[in-house]
Amino acid sequence: MTSISSLTKAVRVALLATTSAALMASTGAYAAEEEDSGIERIEVTGSKIKRIGELSPTPVTVITGADMMDMGITNVADILNKLPSSTVGISPETSNNTIFANGLNQTNLRGLGSDRTLVLVNGRRFVAGSNGNSAVDLNTIPTAMVARIEVITGGASAVYGSDAIAGVINIITRTDVDGVELDASYIQPEQSGGEESQFSLTAGGDFLDDKLSTVFNFTYAEQKELRPTDRDFLDNPVTSIYNPDTSDGAPARIPYFGRKPLSWINEAGTFFAKDGGQYTFDNDGNMKVFDYGEGLIEGPGNNGNYCGPSCEGYDPVNYGLIRTPLERMVFTLNTDYEINDDHKIFTEITYVDYQSNGESSPVFHTNNPISADNAFLPDDTRQLMTDTGMTGFNFYRMDTEFGNRTYNQDRETMRFLIGIEGIISDDWDYSFHAQRGQLDETTVWGGEIWGDRYDQAKDAVFAADGSIVCRDADARAAGCVPLNLFGENQASQESIDWVSTSAGQTAKTTQTTAGLVVSGALFDLPAGYVSAAFSADYRKEESETNPDQELIDGTIFGNTANPMKGEYDVTEFAAEFSIPLLSDMFLAHDLGLDLAYRWMDYSTAGTDDAWKIGLNWAPIEDLRIRATKSKSVRAPNIGELFSPAGQTFESFTDVCDKINVELGPNDNRKANCQASGLPEGWNPTDAWYLSNHAGSNAGNPDLKAETSHDYTLGAVYSPSYLEGFSITVDYWSFEITDAIEYIDVATAVRYCYDSESLDNVYCGRFTRDAATGDIVDFVQSPVNSATFDVKGVDIESQYDIPTDGFGDFKVHVIATYLEQWETNPTGFAEDLQVDVGEYTDPRWKAMFSLGWNLDALNLEARANYRHASVASNDWKPENNNYNDIPSSTVWDFTGSYAFTDSLSVRFGVKNAFDLAPPRNPYVYDGAGYYDTTGRAFFLGANYKI
Repeated sequence: MTSISSLTKAVRVALLATTSAALMASTGAYAAEEEDSGIERIEVTGSKIKRIGELSPTPVTVITGADMMDMGITNVADILNKLPSSTVGISPETSNNTIFANGLNQTNLRGLGSDRTLVLVNGRRFVAGSNGNSAVDLNTIPTAMVARIEVITGGASAVYGSDAIAGVINIITRTDVDGVELDASYIQPEQSGGEESQFSLTAGGDFLDDKLSTVFNFTYAEQKELRPTDRDFLDNPVTSIYNPDTSDGAPARIPYFGRKPLSWINEAGTFFAKDGGQYTFDNDGNMKVFDYGEGLIEGPGNNGNYCGPSCEGYDPVNYGLIRTPLERMVFTLNTDYEINDDHKIFTEITYVDYQSNGESSPVFHTNNPISADNAFLPDDTRQLMTDTGMTGFNFYRMDTEFGNRTYNQDRETMRFLIGIEGIISDDWDYSFHAQRGQLDETTVWGGEIWGDRYDQAKDAVFAADGSIVCRDADARAAGCVPLNLFGENQASQESIDWVSTSAGQTAKTTQTTAGLVVSGALFDLPAGYVSAAFSADYRKEESETNPDQELIDGTIFGNTANPMKGEYDVTEFAAEFSIPLLSDMFLAHDLGLDLAYRWMDYSTAGTDDAWKIGLNWAPIEDLRIRATKSKSVRAPNIGELFSPAGQTFESFTDVCDKINVELGPNDNRKANCQASGLPEGWNPTDAWYLSNHAGSNAGNPDLKAETSHDYTLGAVYSPSYLEGFSITVDYWSFEITDAIEYIDVATAVRYCYDSESLDNVYCGRFTRDAATGDIVDFVQSPVNSATFDVKGVDIESQYDIPTDGFGDFKVHVIATYLEQWETNPTGFAEDLQVDVGEYTDPRWKAMFSLGWNLDALNLEARANYRHASVASNDWKPENNNYNDIPSSTVWDFTGSYAFTDSLSVRFGVKNAFDLAPPRNPYVYDGAGYYDTTGRAFFLGANYKI
């Protein structure tokens, strides 16, 4: 045994020496020694097999926790979203107006969606970050606990199961803590707003005669809100208007620079009189002529709805958030207890509590009728109405008395995992774990009002004794207090209290998992050991929401919600094999084959499978060529399956009517309309044409799993004659079919009849009246109708350059070239969307760094590049004159200095040149793709006791 162990150690050391550059460049795999009394195997990311001297055929990027700290990163999501292979998912920068998502931090590999990106912690699943969803909230992972993050940008369902279509984020936590470690950091933007601070305490060590090993972490982090008024480029927005020049050849729309208030509504209230004038009220409630400032914006269309910056109208720049505030506390405790030399018990405990809130404008009312006998009307307003013969008017007002509407979120995550792992024999080991995770969410809407009370309170009249009361006698008996809406701050506190309210919803998500992995060497071939891993997994997901009754009844302004409860479970069995085919031969330094297969049985989507074939070939020691071909799947999540029906009203065209039935793209429409019982020349009733139509939005319990067929082909080159240099190039392709897409009723009606037959996913989305043929009900829900076809190239290179006396240099480049991005939400050729080259999916994204280390000092310059793009590939010169969006390169300069072995500081400036987003109507506010913080300085310190 000693000789085998020594030999394999030597193999490992040689492997690490020859491939260290590739591993540091994060493109091969991260090798970690597995200590046991048998054959020592190297654990390769993207696989559950522990192998001898082999790199994974799947491309992997590795980020270390130390790298994140040195970059001034306080949230795992922030570093992932900088990677060229990733796109921002839901984040504090994108979630302000998404009520139940405020503050979430999710990543989105390849831009294929957060639900198609699987996040693991130590190779195991983590409870979802929001109700009904499957994506993990990265706010629950403290940066101080991160040893490294492994990003597997390829289909990995055969190894890890559902949700891994776009890839896997595997977060490995620290085990190397001995003592107490204090860490603090602070980020201060040059302009106020968006400040960040973080403090963590990490402690660990070995106890009970070194049998018990523990790592504990407490992290407190706070991110302050960022408002549009906090940044010069947001306070002076770039929007668009219809072009006042309507001559032939002129573009229809042009950019508009500066504030652009609405000209027909404001915080004091405004109305239009029969004399043609528009009036509002001053701070004392006196009527005055509405001031348009620089005047109404000239031009066609709705330009006249806006006026110049000093106009008295409602200005949305004054409301809302560009980045939602976030305050979080994270507790983590991981332990290992050695039962004996061959077996140990391990646990992972996580508790997270964090708050965030979104914010939008106050409640508002348009076409709000005010009667001529309203008791709060100023005398001059009464006179104007008398003189012009008005018995009332429609009032347009932002009701600031009730404050801005807020959406406060409190998320509490608890996770407990226990497992046992050990050695079965010299060649085989095992690992078993069971886990329970739970997310509790509490959402409270603030700044809300009772709709009926508002109507009762604003309808104020004089009583017989001259006092002002609510007109409705029942409302008066219930305690109604009259509400003065004419001017700002005119309403009494009693009336505000009578009308205002808050409402809330609680939600719970529970994840229960268990998994067993047995891995080892099957037998020896001339080229090496055939290794295998066999696994069995069980997972149950449960979600429920419980809104307040007021939300169910729809009595709160602008908000309704329905309770939801759903669950599913899945049982999975998988096998992986690593087969060495050739070794130490001409043009075959080594050649290996990797196979993986997973069978899944969902209680909702039924049975499915995933597989993977990988080839790993090193024709010479310096060059490695790798290829994979795989099938991956994603089962629908609880929200997609079980979201409760909520009423909605839509206006749409019935394509079977007398006119539109003749306009179909083929003969299918007419034939299918007649086959459904609608005779030639049929029309809906007049009543149907003149109304919006009631239906509902809901989940779809009939959804099946999405399927992706993907492949990668790449090479890793680490020339022995140029020590410290490596470069990798990987071509990748994803073709997803039966992708889940939300379908509205207009689309469902259109494609029900344009399909080859009535047997399709669209016809079941609506119901016709048997007598009239009118569409009388519909359900807008997700269906398996979409496709994705995405291709590109990842390039990564690193060069470590040591010098004598001048320190060591390191150059690192990661880049992604997007060759193709096509999606089709319906499967019909005319709906194909080609997005590559648009600002959401630019051709090139890259991250470059140049580092220098001399003794205790480290300095680094880092750039994030986003290629020039367009707003739309379907652009035509007559559309607008702002389609082009320039490239963007944001530079960070950072450094660290170790004063002693115990104390180190880090410092730097982020976005050093204060680069704002491009001045374009589509992205001037960042749109989630460009930095909105601006130049910011950070300082951090780490002290080990």
